[in-house]
Amino acid sequence: MSAVVVAGIPGPTIAVDQNDSCSLSLSVAPEKSFWRSQPPFYPEIKGDPREGLSRRRKAVILFVISQAGSLAGFSSTIYFPSLVQISEDLNASQTSINASVSLFILFMGVAPLITSTLSDTFKIRRILYLVYAVVFTVASFGGGYSNSAAPLILARIFQAVGSGGATILGAGTITDIYPPAEQGTSMGLFFLGQFLGPVLGPPIGGLLAHAFGWRSTFYFMAIVSVVVILELFFFLPETYRVEPEDLDSLETKGLPTRTKKGFVNPFKAVFLLRHPVIILSAIELGMVFGLMFSIETIVPELFTSRYGLNEFETGLTYLGAGVGSVIGAMMGGKLSDLSLVRGQRRNGGEAILEDRLSITMWIAAYIIVPLGALLFAWSAQDHLHIAVPIVGFSIYNFGMGQVMSAGSAYVVNAIPGQGSSATAAVGCLRMIFACIFSLTAQLIVDSIGYGNYGIIMAVINIVCTLVFHIVKFKGAKMRAAAAKIEQNKNS
Repeated sequence: MSAVVVAGIPGPTIAVDQNDSCSLSLSVAPEKSFWRSQPPFYPEIKGDPREGLSRRRKAVILFVISQAGSLAGFSSTIYFPSLVQISEDLNASQTSINASVSLFILFMGVAPLITSTLSDTFKIRRILYLVYAVVFTVASFGGGYSNSAAPLILARIFQAVGSGGATILGAGTITDIYPPAEQGTSMGLFFLGQFLGPVLGPPIGGLLAHAFGWRSTFYFMAIVSVVVILELFFFLPETYRVEPEDLDSLETKGLPTRTKKGFVNPFKAVFLLRHPVIILSAIELGMVFGLMFSIETIVPELFTSRYGLNEFETGLTYLGAGVGSVIGAMMGGKLSDLSLVRGQRRNGGEAILEDRLSITMWIAAYIIVPLGALLFAWSAQDHLHIAVPIVGFSIYNFGMGQVMSAGSAYVVNAIPGQGSSATAAVGCLRMIFACIFSLTAQLIVDSIGYGNYGIIMAVINIVCTLVFHIVKFKGAKMRAAAAKIEQNKNS
């Protein structure tokens, strides 16, 4: 059997059986999109990325995408210490300046929906990383040149779009290059990059605002994003991985490995929330993150008014919470992987995804997170030593980091072939919660006090964890049902 291919023209390959000159068979050669056919935009990885990349190369990729993901955390908090200064300089109300914070969070939830759809439809990641990083850079310069609240809010929206895209692409890249038993640890390290932004953002932003004014925080982010663009261009290959069984199925049927698409609905990922396994996970991950963000938004007013700190000193108070997030994310991811491996041994070699939701994650969700919320709130209410609310916020974030890393590693594998979209859907709801809580937190505190708000946060976290516990026991059945629905829809 020999094949005749017309050079440079994609399409059917004619196979001729040399033993029977009258026998012809047709098979369809795989097609590549424009982006996937351009070497500068699509440096190929030969074979399966999970097997074809060395551990060192994977570590470099993880480092680069973690930096890209950290732009979201940096830009979300770097100007928190200078909110009052911005309001005075632009002669804008505190409400309009707070709107720039809330809308940033909201669009950080919207951007991943579009990103995941584009990534899964056209099977690309690298070019999207680069495009979003460029958008973020331009928006950062625009924010620095803003002379009123309106252009500042617009710049913040595009910053959110540019940084939010990388967060969802990172989760997809991890599933591309790491096998399931290593994804929890890798996800924890990826979240390390996202949590490192909020750790370093406020103190750096406070220092810059105190020394050079609030505009310098935007210029700083623009410079950082240019560095990220260079790293992405030179060190990140295209990693998008097609599952071997899907590829074999397509080739067996004589179909192209990439089918042509008609209209692409950029928000189709949000419809995954109709599956119980996704919506229950989204509620838990969304609430624990959203309430953390509400604490972040009331910290500047708390430490400025009650404790008399300046912008730089207020920024330093975030360090404790950031350290808690980092340790929690790393610990939670590693323990999640170990729990999955132990479960696999216990089940005779069969990996059950729900085993990833380990006992340590439940301890963090039921005890550590509520404890941190109560300690932060009541110490602020009673005006205890400044170290106490800082420690309380750190404890909350330590628990949150464990829940986020284990829960995210679960979601990205919950529906086969829909990892990016499922993560985007959960992320969208998470950012909606964060947007609502950031808008209402200070109003609630002013009405009922810090202590009572802490009780509300603790109760909400416990109730949402109880709801999420359904996934631990019924998750396998819910995942199977969701996978069947998605398979029938795409067939």
